[in-house]
Amino acid sequence: MHRVTIQPDSRSVEVRSGERLLSAAWKAGVGIKSVCGGRGKCGSCIVEVDAASDAMLTARSDTERELLPEHPQGGNYRLACMCEVQGDVSISVPFESQAVRSAPRKPHTMISIAARPLASRLTLSVDPAASQPPRSLTTRIAQAVAKALGRREVEIPLEVIGDYSAVDGFDGARELTATVFRERRVIQILPGRHERVCGIAVDIGTTSFVVFLCDLARGEIIAMHTAGNPQAIYGEDVVSRMTCIQQDPTALAAMRKLLVDEINRLVAEACAECGVASRDIVDAVLVGNPTMQHILLGVNPESLGRGPYLPVWSEGADVEAAALGLDIAPRARAFVFPMVSGYIGGDTLAALLTRGADFYRGTQLLVDVGTNGEVVLAHDGKLTATSCATGPVYEGAHIRCGVRAAPGALERVWVEPGGKIRWAAIPGDGERGDRRPIGLCGSGVISCVAAGVGAGLIGTDGALAPVQTHRQLRANPSGRSGELMLVEAPFSRTGRDIVLTQQDVRAVQLGKSALRSGIEILLAESGVTKVDRIYLAGTFGNHLDPVDILSIGLVPQVPVEHVHSIGNAAGDGARMALFNRHHRSRAVSLARRLDVLELSGRADFQDLFVMHTGLTSMAENPFA
Repeated sequence: MHRVTIQPDSRSVEVRSGERLLSAAWKAGVGIKSVCGGRGKCGSCIVEVDAASDAMLTARSDTERELLPEHPQGGNYRLACMCEVQGDVSISVPFESQAVRSAPRKPHTMISIAARPLASRLTLSVDPAASQPPRSLTTRIAQAVAKALGRREVEIPLEVIGDYSAVDGFDGARELTATVFRERRVIQILPGRHERVCGIAVDIGTTSFVVFLCDLARGEIIAMHTAGNPQAIYGEDVVSRMTCIQQDPTALAAMRKLLVDEINRLVAEACAECGVASRDIVDAVLVGNPTMQHILLGVNPESLGRGPYLPVWSEGADVEAAALGLDIAPRARAFVFPMVSGYIGGDTLAALLTRGADFYRGTQLLVDVGTNGEVVLAHDGKLTATSCATGPVYEGAHIRCGVRAAPGALERVWVEPGGKIRWAAIPGDGERGDRRPIGLCGSGVISCVAAGVGAGLIGTDGALAPVQTHRQLRANPSGRSGELMLVEAPFSRTGRDIVLTQQDVRAVQLGKSALRSGIEILLAESGVTKVDRIYLAGTFGNHLDPVDILSIGLVPQVPVEHVHSIGNAAGDGARMALFNRHHRSRAVSLARRLDVLELSGRADFQDLFVMHTGLTSMAENPFA
């Protein structure tokens, strides 16, 4: 066994000889960016090692040398996915290589939801054993529950009685607390009085997820904790993860364990923060895209990645939380949202739950922009959805200085009338700390491109202007293309220039064109030539400036005041289903009602894709 120590967090882990640095880092709880899923193709998992540690790693291959940048101070860079540990190693992870362990921003809407949960608690007075006629303890408890509920009979599973019988003095307690599900099935019996009843709502994204700890009786959030999705070790997008499972069947169980362990960690942190016992969490609602839901349920998602792109399991699930590995009350329930297609999952249905009756009048678009873009069109009461592979560019991946939306990331860029380029970074939690920027997050990339086009630094064809146009335009050190310098090295936290490259602009064009082309096909198939309103969902969509996305044509033209950011709508919808049973039924109904338009194999998609690569609003509708 060899010890790997990782800075700047001073974390360490013991690994076997031959294990990759990338895997060792994740075992130590340190996320390293891996766009390609550790296959040695992207060069994103750069780490810095000293000379002594470098000797304890396998030698550089020709492929690794080609992907490694030159160290500015003459030090040693290595790719964590391409070198194996052969001795004790100490490494440092640069800011631009740090991945999903940093908590992302997951906004939520403070909505009022009428509390009518499926799980509730009853305080009972149970007849003593000597009461007449003689009855078993289970019968006496069942009769007390039925009386409190006003029902003739209730169900108490044997395993629930078994759990209770392990409590000291269980058969002598007169006051009990019963947790009842759907007002007929007892899922927990506790001695004494326990009034607090809680649940968790979990939004599982490809890049990050959020856990809400909630008070079910009051319909309130008690705590919210976020984290990056640790499955990123297998790739930044769902296709990379499906490929890993196809190549190594054991990867499915490994990904599932990573996900569940991280959810349990966040739940434990939230409970410790609020003084909630895990036994008080008796219900759970989980939403995610189809790949994440398949993995959570332990179902192989490979079929989602090949035609006809159908899910293995679409009905969702209502199971004991323990079956998913969740560390909450032993017999607590867990509801996983249904799925509509291979790329329209529970997260989209949850977002739809948040829309009121107005959404179904006229013509409205719900757009969730991320590593995969989901679009739902509501037109005269009919719902149609499609999905577009936009790629991880909107999460900061495939961008030279791309980072997660964390403190220090540039989230807005603009050009003043005199030509000076200004920027704003995501602030930290407090006044102290290093305020220097670390890179560009997804919204910052879009903002920078939109500002560049508006100022003439980037053409509508995506080409950077000649270097003599502006003092911050320059040739790339490789000499192959240009770049726009935003922050000079002495003023960045990484000690390197923060730039927007020509390749970055091209990546934005590809993601933008995929999304816009999908939207246009969806509109054309529904006979729509004009959209009334656009709702932007998701973490990324919440931080986009409507002016920016309209100016580069990411979405169809509408008045800017008709573009609304609705935050983490998937998380909001999950909470609605947790707080009120009616919304669980609505989710199932929406899954049956939603029509899906499949874009794969359509000849018109490629034509539209070429048309929409331009960074222009294209106010005219090509189908009009």
